[in-house]
Amino acid sequence: MASTAFELKGKTVFVAGHRGMVGSALMRRLAREQADLLTVSRGEVDLRDQAAVNAWFAAKRPQAVFLAAAKVGGIVANNTLRAEFLYDNLAMSTNVIQAAHANGCEKLMFFGSSCIYPRLAPQPLREDSMLTGPLEPTNEPYAIAKIAGIKMAEAYRSQYGADFISVMPTNLYGPGDNYHPEYSHVVAA
Repeated sequence: MASTAFELKGKTVFVAGHRGMVGSALMRRLAREQADLLTVSRGEVDLRDQAAVNAWFAAKRPQAVFLAAAKVGGIVANNTLRAEFLYDNLAMSTNVIQAAHANGCEKLMFFGSSCIYPRLAPQPLREDSMLTGPLEPTNEPYAIAKIAGIKMAEAYRSQYGADFISVMPTNLYGPGDNYHPEYSHVVAA
């Protein structure tokens, strides 16, 4: 494990999901780091397209990646669009993590979600509660995709020594949130 902070100054830093709530907050914060910030729109590179992601990483070679890209929504969206939430989030995570590894990325931070914890996990939540019980049925596909991303980052760290980590920003709300009347989270709705 790294014993010192990862210095971003002068690094090429890719923020995947830069237009979302978490990604746009990261962009505002990273603007102070004197880093070369990279972004890519969905129209330029669909992160679900493995070949496109690999080509983009090979051309841009980011040294650090913040993987905040995700298909997100509230209870209705998660429960109605189950296949899309599972496929889209699995594809984005696996494509970006593998491309980062294959192209020598020095640091990757994957953003998980509080939904990875069991529905009836003891409160307050503890990290070691993950995979100890059934997930909330309404967002299980999204949770499974997020768990897979967390485990993938752990596996690349274990097998390859990659400095890939995961964080769980829980109960977020703010600028850039989804305010759709049916597909947003409770607070935004």
